[in-house]
Amino acid sequence: MERDLSPIELRVLGSLIEKALTTPDQYPLSTNSLRLACNQKTSRDPVMDVSENEVDSALLSLRERGLARSSKPQGSRSWKHHHVITEVLPLDDGEIAVLAVLALRGAQSPGELRQRTERMHGFEELAEVEATLTSLRERDEPLVQCIGRQPGQSQDRWRHLLAEAAVAPEASRQRALAQEFRTLHESGFFVLPNPWDRGSARMLQELGAQALATTSAGYARSIGKDDQELTRDELVQHVAELTSLVDVPLNVDGERLFPDESGGIARTVDMLAAAGAAGVSIEDYNPATQSMDSLSKSVEAVHQAVEACDRHNIVLTARCENFLYDQPDLDDTIARLVAFRDARAEVLYAPGVVDAGDLELIISETNRPLNVLPLPGTPSLSELADLGVRRVSTGSILANVAAAAARARAAEFFEAAPDVL
Repeated sequence: MERDLSPIELRVLGSLIEKALTTPDQYPLSTNSLRLACNQKTSRDPVMDVSENEVDSALLSLRERGLARSSKPQGSRSWKHHHVITEVLPLDDGEIAVLAVLALRGAQSPGELRQRTERMHGFEELAEVEATLTSLRERDEPLVQCIGRQPGQSQDRWRHLLAEAAVAPEASRQRALAQEFRTLHESGFFVLPNPWDRGSARMLQELGAQALATTSAGYARSIGKDDQELTRDELVQHVAELTSLVDVPLNVDGERLFPDESGGIARTVDMLAAAGAAGVSIEDYNPATQSMDSLSKSVEAVHQAVEACDRHNIVLTARCENFLYDQPDLDDTIARLVAFRDARAEVLYAPGVVDAGDLELIISETNRPLNVLPLPGTPSLSELADLGVRRVSTGSILANVAAAAARARAAEFFEAAPDVL
């Protein structure tokens, strides 16, 4: 099924589904009844004023797509119309009710869907709605998408993917910035500085940064935590704050992309996309076990991340953490990066590798854009560019420098302050 229904086609289809489930005694619908259903003032967003000619035109298109049928019962003077969407898409009762509400009322939270599908399908628990949404999202061709939550809301919102018109303006902006970020990796060399808060993000953009990246360690310390202690909600909120302030693409230090949280890696990527992320990274070091994940587990995680990123046009960076955690095994690092490349990661990163020869070998073996962290001993930026490195990020370096300077200056004040009894 092509996902390009017009707003009126979507309204007609949604109305047919709704009335089939809520008023079966009056179904199928005449053209006039269907027009009235489309133009309801309640349970519709937006409210429409659709004419009979527009309903007829939408029905013709839906019939051609195999989504609706019309017939003239014996003895009747009017045509009757009904949907046949389940002949095109295998849907259970809960799934079709959810799609109907999303088509008729726009993006909804699971709680809203549970309430608003009640007359069509009774979900006993919120978890059933969430499971239905997950099922619709995890199809080979997803039918819904998580778009995050609005300020003041406690639940993520979901939208249908039945029409191009369903793409929200913020999603269009996110996709455009993601494509801009991807283009930066096609040739040349660029610096990707890592702000740790809103002020530093604005400052780095004003200095001319073409793109920015979050730093999990820098941001965590700015809110009184340490690296790898951020919650998923804290990270998503941080990303939303930064993207609301800057106009350049933002890459997200996603650590392991929270595979153990509800919805796992896929939902994390959906939430970050809704927050405006242009790129995300995923790591293969597990702080819970204080060890590297197995290669097979790491590759599977990259696969999941790639599939989720594809839905949002997001650039995925896959990281091998060997050198960062005192395991300087270059052969294993290259093997992991090659496997991540084969899993379709677009950018590769092995923080801690500083030797020019090692970097050159990684680039030649992987044939993917490489990110480098400029630790002591790393070649100069011009030398890195000559080696073929595509980008350099600063990690928590800038945040650490700022914190150290503030600490030193504060210490001077305390030392100079007179003793007061």
